[in-house]
Amino acid sequence: MRSKSGFKGMFVGLLVLLLCMVFSNPSPVMAANVLRIGIGVDAESLNPQETTTATIQNICEFMYDRLYYQNAEAENVPMLVADKSVSKDGLIWTFKLRRDVRFHDGTAFNAEAVKASLDRLRHPKTRAPLRFYVGMVDRVEVVDDYTIQIHLKYPYGMLESIFSHTVTCPISQKAIKELGDRLSAQPVGTGPFKFGEWVKGERIVLVRNDDYYGRKPTLEKIIFRIVPEHATRTAMLRAGDLDVIESPQPPDVPALQRDPDLKVIGEPSSRIMFIGFNNQKGPFKDKRVRQAFNHMVDKDAIVSKVMFGTADPLEGPMPAGYFGYHRIGQYTYDPDKAKELLRAADFPMDKTVSLITPTGRYAFDKQVAEAVQAYINDIGIKVELRTYDWPTYHAMTRKPVEENETELFLLGWRNPILDPDILYMAALHSRAWAPRGMNTAFYKNPEFDRLIEKARISQSPAERKELYKKVSMVLWDEAPLLFLYEPQYTIAHRKNVKGIEVFPMEKFNPVYATVE
Repeated sequence: MRSKSGFKGMFVGLLVLLLCMVFSNPSPVMAANVLRIGIGVDAESLNPQETTTATIQNICEFMYDRLYYQNAEAENVPMLVADKSVSKDGLIWTFKLRRDVRFHDGTAFNAEAVKASLDRLRHPKTRAPLRFYVGMVDRVEVVDDYTIQIHLKYPYGMLESIFSHTVTCPISQKAIKELGDRLSAQPVGTGPFKFGEWVKGERIVLVRNDDYYGRKPTLEKIIFRIVPEHATRTAMLRAGDLDVIESPQPPDVPALQRDPDLKVIGEPSSRIMFIGFNNQKGPFKDKRVRQAFNHMVDKDAIVSKVMFGTADPLEGPMPAGYFGYHRIGQYTYDPDKAKELLRAADFPMDKTVSLITPTGRYAFDKQVAEAVQAYINDIGIKVELRTYDWPTYHAMTRKPVEENETELFLLGWRNPILDPDILYMAALHSRAWAPRGMNTAFYKNPEFDRLIEKARISQSPAERKELYKKVSMVLWDEAPLLFLYEPQYTIAHRKNVKGIEVFPMEKFNPVYATVE
């Protein structure tokens, strides 16, 4: 039989044990409802109309819903839209809006708010680097409280895709009037999270919108920690100081995959990496030379040995996830074929070719350029490789054709929507030669221009797919670029984090994630 002192001692012992358990472990509610994400860059703005950085656009989309969103299959899914219709001539799009949505400041989401946001975006005095995304819009008309009409300058079949882009997120009309430029630091949207705080250079905090019209987030709070150094982010993830990190360096990925406490998710991105040719300069005017250079480089080896398997060799001139993608097949590594094409084009083998690359702009950009240099050297062509910081490189490649001295340059293109229209019109159309547009290869082909212009105004998805198939065939044959690879978009997280979605637009969605 136990004595009273024995029971007392056992009770005290249990009480001490319980107190130790309470104070030695964080609250399970807090642990399960707060997600800490490590990112490499701070925001230039938290206004969706002002930011151009994929990571920050991603953060904005947790606070701001759009009329549509694009899923991983490039389908436009209604978000703030209840219904839509398009006039026969394709010039008037009528959108019926949801009636159960409110902005974070309590004001109603309605047609006036959509018009105010689009008018602000389109105004030439607004700081909006991506204003060209709505360049087809002529005017915006409010039909009634929950009906908006978008009048276009020309038929544009991809308007739903445009309205899935961050830049078109509706902003509170009250906030536009009262905050003005302060919107960049005081975001007011309709999204599942509300703005908490922004300590520049340190953290961005979002808190759950408990009045959200849709499915409520599982997380109470998301803390984006700004940690510029890749190695530091990786170390913090391993130590448990972060739950998620974005874009670990390729050499770190195999070790992260082996770590039993971590999980790595890699998805093909909407970016392509390539070596651009100056299509208007010297021997690179001849497509046989450009085709030859494509056969000189072993893309599979670069993917496996330089990128550590975190990319996929390109098998067409657009990423595989795009609407209208057509797989053609690789330019195989074939030095003999390359030499044969060079001889047919009378390429001067004693010529020294210049290749420029940014350093630090893309994952292992300098190392990829060095690998390309080595392959071209193996053919017997001397390559002078020069590296620059991004601003200097950017300025060099964007000089007008008569002043541009570039011959070969390493570059990457990413489209935040999975449709090739904006990318091709801005980067390869003959009217988009730098500095007016992004066509730094100075590519010009009337058939290519005709095809993408026709695809732009087509209202038929089937016709657009067939047109983009023809576009891909033209580009692959013309080879205005040395097609390299499609990098993966990668995140790594601790295994107790569940439910994160990853999208090829170099974005991820932790809204319905849990921390177990």
